[in-house]
Amino acid sequence: MFEIMIATFYYAFYIGLSGIIVLFLLRLYMGMTLKLNRHYLLMLLFIPGSIGLALKMKEDYPLKKTYHALSIFFFIAMVIGSIFLLYMKLELNIL
Repeated sequence: MFEIMIATFYYAFYIGLSGIIVLFLLRLYMGMTLKLNRHYLLMLLFIPGSIGLALKMKEDYPLKKTYHALSIFFFIAMVIGSIFLLYMKLELNIL
């Protein structure tokens, strides 16, 4: 049972990390479909935490609901995965 819990934390961490790439590719796709100029596209891609998306996309953009749902999913996965990191690094006995 303990191994299943650790495996869940382990895989949640890597799913959360893969979310960085997935959300980056979604922002790139949105920037390309809306044909933004280079300056706005770079701001959309590289301002962290999707702040660039919120600043540059005042109107509705494609895949808005999908992007927000994936952001929430990957955030939850990273929170669960952070338990694994705390457990391994600090050798906590909280579990």
